[in-house]
Amino acid sequence: MTATTAERAPRSIAQRILLATGFAGVLFIGAFVVLGALAPGYDPARETISALEFTPLSMAQRINFFGFGLLLCTFAVALRRELWPYRHATVIPAFQLLSGLGVIGDAIFIHFPGHLVCVLVAFLSTLIVLCGFALHFRRLDQWRGWSAYSVVTAVLMMVLLTAFGYANHAGGPAGLMEKSATGVRTLWSVLFAWKLLRGARIDLPFAWPGHAEMQRADRGPTEPHPLGLNEGD
Repeated sequence: MTATTAERAPRSIAQRILLATGFAGVLFIGAFVVLGALAPGYDPARETISALEFTPLSMAQRINFFGFGLLLCTFAVALRRELWPYRHATVIPAFQLLSGLGVIGDAIFIHFPGHLVCVLVAFLSTLIVLCGFALHFRRLDQWRGWSAYSVVTAVLMMVLLTAFGYANHAGGPAGLMEKSATGVRTLWSVLFAWKLLRGARIDLPFAWPGHAEMQRADRGPTEPHPLGLNEGD
């Protein structure tokens, strides 16, 4: 029996709800776009998302950050359950959780340096999640191409945020660069969550419960060892 023919139980409703939090970025982007259009004097092309916290709509954007962070943390729980019991079941969800906590911090600490620290935590944790999945996908035929896509997403985020730093210093479209980086990351997350909800799996075949027993059954009865040793001795 190969990995592609193994039968596994369908996901529970609870797990599907957890996976749906992978679409959280769409809600976050929609909210800051609307707030940016409503905030008086706010320039979405030049000003950052965080700048909305210093407009009359400050509380709304802080709630947006906080809610987005909570959903990112919830998605970490979904990833933990999807990856278990593979070793990445700890590392990738942990950094996903850390990215969510960083975004929550953006809602709590709106002034320098606390806000900057939270932004860096969220950004670096996201890069680690993407790189972790890039390594993980290399061993999964069902996710062919996603390893490269994860790397490209991480590189694009770094390029856009580098451009953001330069534009912010030069008075250019810093806000556009930052929002583009957010969009690139959100697109990856949406496509990833959608693929999972459609039935794709990210646990490695040898980690499935009972997989070792299925492999032994496929091999059939074994010949006696010439020295009288059994398998596993």
